[in-house]
Amino acid sequence: MRAAGLRSRTPRVLAVVVALGVAAATTTGAEPPRARVLTYDAATQQWVEQPPPPPGTAEGDLYEVRERITEGEYGKALAEAVRFVKNYGKFDAWYPEVLTARAQALIGKRDYQKAHKVLQEFLNEFGGMAHTPEALRLEFVVAEAFLKGVKRRFLGIPMLSGVDLAYGILDQIAADYPQERIAEYAIKTKADHLFSEGEHALAELEYSRLLKDYPLSQYGQFALRRSADAALASFRGVEYDDSALVEAEERYRDYRTRYTVLADREGVGLILDDIREKRAEKEFTIGAYYERTGHLSSAVFYYRLVLKDWPTSIAASKATNRLELLGASETVADASREPTIGTR
Repeated sequence: MRAAGLRSRTPRVLAVVVALGVAAATTTGAEPPRARVLTYDAATQQWVEQPPPPPGTAEGDLYEVRERITEGEYGKALAEAVRFVKNYGKFDAWYPEVLTARAQALIGKRDYQKAHKVLQEFLNEFGGMAHTPEALRLEFVVAEAFLKGVKRRFLGIPMLSGVDLAYGILDQIAADYPQERIAEYAIKTKADHLFSEGEHALAELEYSRLLKDYPLSQYGQFALRRSADAALASFRGVEYDDSALVEAEERYRDYRTRYTVLADREGVGLILDDIREKRAEKEFTIGAYYERTGHLSSAVFYYRLVLKDWPTSIAASKATNRLELLGASETVADASREPTIGTR
């Protein structure tokens, strides 16, 4: 981070810059929006508009860049930014704000790749300074544009997916600036996009990351429910590993414990019943496999396990039938000991 050569600009009064459009009293149209600098006068308890800085100064020329952006003249804003660097150089105290203004103009022109490049320059050189939240906000705008389908340019032609670049931007925000409020929203945004794209296993990891890194997050309830939904959606069926199913059950139980009324209204109890049926069917499928391959002791073990762990399930009824056929039904109370196989 470069700090040398930058003078302090801590204001003695609270100041804000706003862009306002004042409607005309006649039917001839409206006054175009303009940048306004307001300071709060504690004595009068009023916001007072300050005159713009004089042109021909670094602050005044930066003001002109912002004016062009406010008026939607993004090309002129970029030209003004180039003139600023030519006149004052990159070591001027106002240069970091010129970078964010330039990025904003590029976003206005929908040139998101160049905007990202400019914002990376800012974050590499001045990350941690007062205007860092604004740079991160603009980076987030760039990421959202790519997530919504804007293509990256190759040889000047928009033809490449920008999703990976968007994920990289969101990861950088979350990893490098975890103290900023936008960081947890960056994780949520990535998780939501992965979920919408059917990448449920990856989405579940991101929601879990949000819950771990920000236990008091305003998105906690949403993330916990979505992490459970994502884990459940990751389960490929009883023929495959059921670790995702076990994870989903644990998260739904946690969700029901924390948000009991909401969980009841959302039918989480029914979802848990369905998960139990799936887990029972999974164990029955393992037993059926061992029975087909002639490993009858192992088959009986898993059939008994179904009866022990999920006695009211549909799979339990099927397991009972198989145990009767195998002559092992009299020992179903003990699922762990080696069974005695009768005559089939």
